Amino acid sequence: MPNFLSLPIKIRNDIYKRVLALPQPLHFFQDPGCPVESFIPGKPYRWLALLYINRQISEEARAALYRFNSVTFQEVENGSVLEAFINCIGHSNAGSLSHLCFDFPSTESMHGEISLREGSLQRLQLLQKECSSLAKLEILIFSRNSRLLIEQDSSSVRGVFSEINRQLGYISSLGDIIVRIYSGSPAPSVKEVLQGLGWIVLMGDK
Repeated sequence: MPNFLSLPIKIRNDIYKRVLALPQPLHFFQDPGCPVESFIPGKPYRWLALLYINRQISEEARAALYRFNSVTFQEVENGSVLEAFINCIGHSNAGSLSHLCFDFPSTESMHGEISLREGSLQRLQLLQKECSSLAKLEILIFSRNSRLLIEQDSSSVRGVFSEINRQLGYISSLGDIIVRIYSGSPAPSVKEVLQGLGWIVLMGDK
């Protein structure tokens, strides 16, 4: 008797997409000393039931879950939430992630020169290593540290943007890089630099 697994994988993937894809992002956060937690607005009742049918369907459905949804990390600090999340879902599922959102990489200032913090650089390298299907990345600017970065133009600021772009360039699948600014307004010359890198600059949720 025909069953679900007798359907072509293309049809199964379409079913997974219809069942698992949500219009709103999946939000993940982590309090100090606690496991990664999620906040998923508007999720249907028994939304993840497909993940518990059998091993093959579970593996296919989990891959679809991360491929067809946007994942947002709340208050990522030095990549800890991102790293914990990837450790939780495993290398294979991390390779299915296609759309991520997180805070602008942290920077530090020494003697008037701005540079990426080591933790931020490690987070970008983690994306290279684990997120081989990443197609869209949204970088969110909320904090005072990031706001000051976009409000002033200098050679070190340009160097930070260039380094981020260089690191992201190693992800061959990556198409759209979007910077969403929720606090402050970018200096015209800074906005021009970002757009010159091929990044899309948006104000808030527009």
